[in-house]
Amino acid sequence: MRKALFVGVLLVVSALATSMINASNDEMNLPILRNAERMEPTILKLGTTSAQGNVLITPNSPEDDILPTLTVDGNDNIIVTWTHVVSPVEADLGLAYSTDGGTTFESQVVQLDGYQYYADTAYVEGSKYEGPAFDGLWGVCLESATEAGNLWLIEDITNPDTWQFYALGEGSLPGATYACIEDDSWYPMVYFEGIIGPVAFYIDDDQGMDDGWMLFWYAGDLSGYVYNWDAESVLDTAPAQDPDMACIHDNDPAWTENDFFYCVAQHNGKHAEIVFKKDIPVQEADIEFVADQYYLVQGDYDAAHPDVDASGSNVVVVYMSNENGNWDVMCAYSHDYAETWEFSTVAGSPDDEMYPAVYVSGNTVYVAYAKNGNLYLVKSTDGGATWEEPLQINEQDGTVVMQENYIDICSRGIVWVDNRNGNNDVYFSTFPAPIVVIQGVTGGFGVKATIANIGSLPAYNVDWSVDLSGLVFVGSHSEGTIDELGPGESVEVGPGFVFGFGPTTITVTAAGQTFTASGFVLGPLVLGL
Repeated sequence: MRKALFVGVLLVVSALATSMINASNDEMNLPILRNAERMEPTILKLGTTSAQGNVLITPNSPEDDILPTLTVDGNDNIIVTWTHVVSPVEADLGLAYSTDGGTTFESQVVQLDGYQYYADTAYVEGSKYEGPAFDGLWGVCLESATEAGNLWLIEDITNPDTWQFYALGEGSLPGATYACIEDDSWYPMVYFEGIIGPVAFYIDDDQGMDDGWMLFWYAGDLSGYVYNWDAESVLDTAPAQDPDMACIHDNDPAWTENDFFYCVAQHNGKHAEIVFKKDIPVQEADIEFVADQYYLVQGDYDAAHPDVDASGSNVVVVYMSNENGNWDVMCAYSHDYAETWEFSTVAGSPDDEMYPAVYVSGNTVYVAYAKNGNLYLVKSTDGGATWEEPLQINEQDGTVVMQENYIDICSRGIVWVDNRNGNNDVYFSTFPAPIVVIQGVTGGFGVKATIANIGSLPAYNVDWSVDLSGLVFVGSHSEGTIDELGPGESVEVGPGFVFGFGPTTITVTAAGQTFTASGFVLGPLVLGL
């Protein structure tokens, strides 16, 4: 017999309503809530950080910052969410964003009552589909003191006036241990008309299920929610941990069998094993009864901590396996929407490789993982079948904290927990690339400009030029090309001889960057730099 699905109604506090206004939300009114109580948090600004390479997301934070997640909104802003631990009984929500591709971040802590943890933020575009039309960020987390959870909607990450926070009713998530929400997780709950919106995946003790699977289907207009759970009549899935989702949609705004999502989690039986489910809401919205569900990885060894992502017909699940006696990072990949699977080894040295996170774009797959206190990134260009050599991401050796869900990855880069500052901080890095910078200009006899590669990959064919303004008769312009500039290398370029008189402005260009300095030319000498 099919179990009943629980319906929660989020009621209006007053006749007032708040509008979420932007180009895609002009007709969308979202009510202020009861029973998901509207909260007015204090927002503490941590500061602005800017760097090439490893970027500190949590400046001026002596407390521990853990469990980071990463996403990108519709304006190409990078958003990092994390848990900011104040004490064993108090933790807040961390939110940071970058508007320049990950070089500069504005970071803040959203101070809420209780202990918030497993915070996750996703970007959804409801306007692309039938039903309520909210385009923006939707986030979830757990709150242990009330055995409940919080949710937030953010129309514009750069404008805190658009940030809305709500607390679910006490006891709404009894014994919950994990929470996650995924980009594009906007689906209909077909058994309840009007429940169309983002789907969150929890591990929860409700209905007597010890750490069981649970999906919350939130209405995009915040009028209510529905949750269902896996009572294990089909497959033994509890106790479970470490859930993750990946979402697929077609280009048709109507809901069809081409709109679905994958779910994975670790099932803890005699050995840890990976459970995989494919949920096609128009066919079956109850997570217990979906047609495609099975143990993706199972054996006389532990397969643990799965992470899933998908792009088109490609779906990739990465996980840890101790089949060979130590922990290796393994990959299950499918090129036909999870109809068939093949397997490969992402990282399998004699050392422990742990806690992988995966991002998929077409046939390109990136996997980040931890080994010996360092963070590595490895790439596949054939959908997960073969892998290139790994590259170390952290710039200080041995500082990466190797724990569950301390690494995340998306289309713009990687976040992780790092202890190089003496406590747990969150760091960000773009994907490995050459980063060419102009480090400065020196004078004396002639001019020398220092061009360096502070990135993690070699730079090739770096064009440069040096120009001196004013009364410079010899050496006013020089240019050239650096054939190869390796990671950590630098070269000095510029005119070998200068002759002139008077003030000058020196302009150096290299790899699209410009550096200027002022000096004084006195014959063959350039002074004042």
